[in-house]
Amino acid sequence: MNGVATQDAELLEAWRAVANAKLTEFKRQCWRLSMLVRQGVLDKIAAVDRLYEIAIAHALVRALGEERVEAIIGEAFSDVEFRPMLAEFAA
Repeated sequence: MNGVATQDAELLEAWRAVANAKLTEFKRQCWRLSMLVRQGVLDKIAAVDRLYEIAIAHALVRALGEERVEAIIGEAFSDVEFRPMLAEFAA
Protein backbone atom coordinates (compact mmCIF):
# COMPACT_ATOMS: atom_id res chain seq x y z
CA MET A 1 0.00 0.00 0.00
CA ASN A 2 2.93 2.34 0.59
CA GLY A 3 3.83 2.16 -3.10
CA VAL A 4 0.32 3.25 -4.06
CA ALA A 5 0.47 6.17 -1.60
CA THR A 6 3.83 7.22 -3.05
CA GLN A 7 2.52 6.96 -6.60
CA ASP A 8 -0.58 9.02 -5.75
CA ALA A 9 1.56 11.69 -4.06
CA GLU A 10 3.96 11.90 -7.04
CA LEU A 11 1.12 12.15 -9.54
CA LEU A 12 -0.63 14.81 -7.44
CA GLU A 13 2.60 16.81 -7.26
CA ALA A 14 2.80 16.73 -11.06
CA TRP A 15 -0.80 17.97 -11.31
CA ARG A 16 -0.24 20.88 -8.94
CA ALA A 17 3.07 21.93 -10.44
CA VAL A 18 1.64 22.15 -13.96
CA ALA A 19 -1.22 24.28 -12.67
CA ASN A 20 1.39 26.86 -11.72
CA ALA A 21 3.59 27.01 -14.78
CA LYS A 22 1.72 25.36 -17.65
CA LEU A 23 3.82 24.28 -20.65
CA THR A 24 7.32 24.60 -19.21
CA GLU A 25 6.30 22.84 -16.05
CA PHE A 26 4.31 20.26 -18.00
CA LYS A 27 7.43 19.32 -19.94
CA ARG A 28 9.45 19.17 -16.73
CA GLN A 29 6.86 16.92 -15.10
CA CYS A 30 6.85 14.63 -18.14
CA TRP A 31 10.59 14.10 -17.73
CA ARG A 32 10.36 13.81 -13.94
CA LEU A 33 7.65 11.15 -14.08
CA SER A 34 9.44 9.28 -16.88
CA MET A 35 12.52 9.09 -14.66
CA LEU A 36 10.40 7.73 -11.80
CA VAL A 37 9.02 5.11 -14.20
CA ARG A 38 12.58 4.17 -15.20
CA GLN A 39 13.42 3.75 -11.52
CA GLY A 40 10.40 1.51 -10.98
CA VAL A 41 8.65 3.95 -8.64
CA LEU A 42 5.68 4.68 -10.93
CA ASP A 43 3.69 2.65 -13.41
CA LYS A 44 4.19 3.95 -16.97
CA ILE A 45 0.51 3.75 -17.92
CA ALA A 46 -0.57 5.59 -14.77
CA ALA A 47 2.04 8.31 -15.35
CA VAL A 48 1.17 8.85 -19.03
CA ASP A 49 -2.57 8.80 -18.35
CA ARG A 50 -2.21 11.33 -15.53
CA LEU A 51 -0.03 13.62 -17.65
CA TYR A 52 -2.66 13.61 -20.37
CA GLU A 53 -5.38 14.37 -17.81
CA ILE A 54 -3.25 17.25 -16.54
CA ALA A 55 -2.83 18.58 -20.08
CA ILE A 56 -6.59 18.52 -20.61
CA ALA A 57 -7.37 20.10 -17.24
CA HIS A 58 -4.93 22.95 -17.82
CA ALA A 59 -6.05 23.63 -21.41
CA LEU A 60 -2.78 22.47 -22.97
CA VAL A 61 -4.60 20.06 -25.28
CA ARG A 62 -6.95 22.82 -26.36
CA ALA A 63 -4.09 25.30 -26.85
CA LEU A 64 -1.51 23.00 -28.46
CA GLY A 65 -3.59 20.18 -29.89
CA GLU A 66 -3.60 16.48 -29.11
CA GLU A 67 -0.69 15.65 -31.39
CA ARG A 68 1.65 18.18 -29.77
CA VAL A 69 0.78 17.10 -26.23
CA GLU A 70 1.25 13.45 -27.19
CA ALA A 71 4.61 14.34 -28.78
CA ILE A 72 5.78 16.06 -25.58
CA ILE A 73 4.80 13.05 -23.48
CA GLY A 74 6.19 10.64 -26.07
CA GLU A 75 9.56 12.35 -26.13
CA ALA A 76 9.98 12.04 -22.37
CA PHE A 77 8.89 8.40 -22.33
CA SER A 78 10.44 7.32 -25.65
CA ASP A 79 13.04 5.00 -24.16
CA VAL A 80 10.99 3.83 -21.20
CA GLU A 81 10.06 0.18 -21.43
CA PHE A 82 7.49 -1.56 -19.30
CA ARG A 83 8.99 -2.60 -15.98
CA PRO A 84 7.15 -3.83 -12.90
CA MET A 85 6.99 -1.28 -10.11
CA LEU A 86 9.22 -1.77 -7.08
CA ALA A 87 6.12 -2.29 -4.96
CA GLU A 88 5.25 -5.35 -7.04
CA PHE A 89 8.57 -6.96 -6.12
CA ALA A 90 7.99 -6.33 -2.42
CA ALA A 91 4.65 -8.14 -2.42
